[in-house]
Amino acid sequence: MHQNYTIFSITKRNDIPILEVQEKRIYMRYSDDFRDEVMRLLEDESIDAMIIDLSKVSIMNSAGLGVLIAVQHEMDKRKGKLWIVGLQPLMREIFERMKLPLLFEIGDSVDSALAALTSPEM
Repeated sequence: MHQNYTIFSITKRNDIPILEVQEKRIYMRYSDDFRDEVMRLLEDESIDAMIIDLSKVSIMNSAGLGVLIAVQHEMDKRKGKLWIVGLQPLMREIFERMKLPLLFEIGDSVDSALAALTSPEM
């Protein structure tokens, strides 16, 4: 399965949606599109795990971070898991300063997140 949205492309591996964000900067006009598209995807209530690949994103404003927090909140309600992967150095620094690794599962790659999500301990 491969679908294109404006802000991200989505594929599935092991029935887990992987959102690869295509924009380098998620701010102002893109943050609303990002929120709308992710929330539209989450209308599928069978989704209980998701990986968001931010490897192409160099900067994200507070509204974009708010989208990630909203997705995490939705995953918590579903007793699901959200993994954020591929953080560039500046994004990693922002996440660490805001203590976001306490909220999100952070991984280096899609493969490492998939391994964690599909391990027998999960």
